[in-house]
Amino acid sequence: MRPVVVLAIAFVCGATVPRCASADGPFLPSASGDRRLYATGIIGDSFTSIASGGLNTAGGGPVANTGAAASDLFTAGGALGTATDRPSGELRVEVEALGRGTLTGRTDSVFSPEQYAVRATDSWTVMANVWREHAVSDRLGVYGGGGIGAGGYRISVDDLTVSGVGTASVFAWQVGTGVTWRITPHATLDLGYRYLDLGVASTPLALANGAAAGNYTSALSASEWLLSVRVYEPLAMLRR
Repeated sequence: MRPVVVLAIAFVCGATVPRCASADGPFLPSASGDRRLYATGIIGDSFTSIASGGLNTAGGGPVANTGAAASDLFTAGGALGTATDRPSGELRVEVEALGRGTLTGRTDSVFSPEQYAVRATDSWTVMANVWREHAVSDRLGVYGGGGIGAGGYRISVDDLTVSGVGTASVFAWQVGTGVTWRITPHATLDLGYRYLDLGVASTPLALANGAAAGNYTSALSASEWLLSVRVYEPLAMLRR
């Protein structure tokens, strides 16, 4: 994770940031190749699910865990990046960090009719993203792209016979699309959809006496709707 994030931050923070040709004028495209620093605030809704797997060995033999838990979670965070102006729209490269609310639910246990009570907290992602935008008009744009990075969360599971607690740190990737509306030469509104995948993590299971009882794997993914406000050249605006 760290090399990806460090390289992305180095690119963003080390980039030259020439002033946009249209910063003080009407909504006209900048010269092709101009690069501007931006900062983004993000809020949204994340429909997040955890698919269970692994083996429970406390029932006389290894039995697979099955089922999935899902919740709608509030998500918020931000991004720092650079936008390079192209003849047909922007090419954006950024580092994005998001946090999400608490997922609670139940998945199937071998000890029927009991189920695992599943709780995932402190979900986070740090992603290096690339987005390519196409300008439909001087204000309206559409874009697509994706990113890779890392994510994690704390997870606890308990079916009243076995339980487990762990921390997941996993490779993450996402793809997405969206529409943008240029409010002013310095600010853009962004409504986007993302599909996020945090891979598979494993949590050891144990009986009440501490004896090992297999493992619980969790595959976390999310469909997210994000509303963002992107501010270009924020440092230059503060100096005014």
